[in-house]
Amino acid sequence: MSNEIAKLTSKGQMTIPVKYRKALNIKKGDSVLAILDGKEIRLKKLEIVSPLSENDPIWKIIGAGESNKKDISVNHDKYLAEGEIKHWA
Repeated sequence: MSNEIAKLTSKGQMTIPVKYRKALNIKKGDSVLAILDGKEIRLKKLEIVSPLSENDPIWKIIGAGESNKKDISVNHDKYLAEGEIKHWA
């Protein structure tokens, strides 16, 4: 573990030292999560995750494990409703 000193501006801003930015590949516009842990503040680079497109093949297999139904992602609400009807019948 290494240490660096960063000074705060009057607005509470600080600069993350260059070697840490390089180590974590933090660039202009990236988001950083600040975590308060006792008397310490930890910073963690946030990785932006893009949502899957509607055409991603994963949607064809979601929910098909036990039911063997291939259209769970499309008819999810229908199957939930059918299950509730059976449960209360």
